[in-house]
Amino acid sequence: MKYLYIIRHAKAEPSAHDLDDHDRKLVAKGINRANSLSNWLKNKTPNIEKIYCSSSKRTIETADILVNGLSKLVNRTIDKELYAASEEKMMNYISLIEDKINSVGLVGHQPGLQELAYILVGNYAEGYDKVLDSNFSTSSAILVGLNIKRWDQVSPRVGILADYFDSKNS
Repeated sequence: MKYLYIIRHAKAEPSAHDLDDHDRKLVAKGINRANSLSNWLKNKTPNIEKIYCSSSKRTIETADILVNGLSKLVNRTIDKELYAASEEKMMNYISLIEDKINSVGLVGHQPGLQELAYILVGNYAEGYDKVLDSNFSTSSAILVGLNIKRWDQVSPRVGILADYFDSKNS
């Protein structure tokens, strides 16, 4: 069994014509909610072993808050391939993760993250069947248990939506 935490970056400054989307930073509300998410992740089983994040400033800042709040040292990999990645691109990315790692966090952007969850999830833990129908807000996370032994076996419907954190309700 492999575990994937699908994590949306925290709330960032609004888009502006004089600011490249890639360079948008977190706002105070985003930092606070990312800290709440970090506290939730710290108490989750299985623990995240590695975090992969998009190269945007907001995802890097979110990943840094998460890494700093976790109980044990977690390596973070920044990859421009994850910036605004489609679900197909993320599926391919996940298939290349080292098999010695069993639990990863993927910090990225909408709409790709929620679409990734739609593709992966075939079943739901009790009470979570409506999660994917709601808005996947900033600083939220979906835990998907993948019924695979190797990451290259990732495919549609192999996952169980096991847990969910909505930062707006924390």
